[in-house]
Amino acid sequence: MSLQMVRFRADGGTDAEVRSQLARVFAALHAASPQGVVYTAYSSESGQDFILALEREEAAENPLVGLPQAAQLRDLISRAVGAPVPPAPFTVVGSYNS
Repeated sequence: MSLQMVRFRADGGTDAEVRSQLARVFAALHAASPQGVVYTAYSSESGQDFILALEREEAAENPLVGLPQAAQLRDLISRAVGAPVPPAPFTVVGSYNS
């Protein structure tokens, strides 16, 4: 499994726009129905801090690469924080599901 995460803080003027663009990304993912991936977006209580997590099975392609909505989200994030925010690889060290 591959896990990549993006963490960023959107200023008060762009946090609603980020949420709206995330909704478009999720709609596009639902329409495309890629297999072997889990994409999750988290927001802090303040609504300004975000974590985006993409989990992929080893053979699964990154579905975000070809989505125009995801490219628009990347551009928006860059504007919100003043620079590109590349994904960072993470390793799962434990998990529990009930």
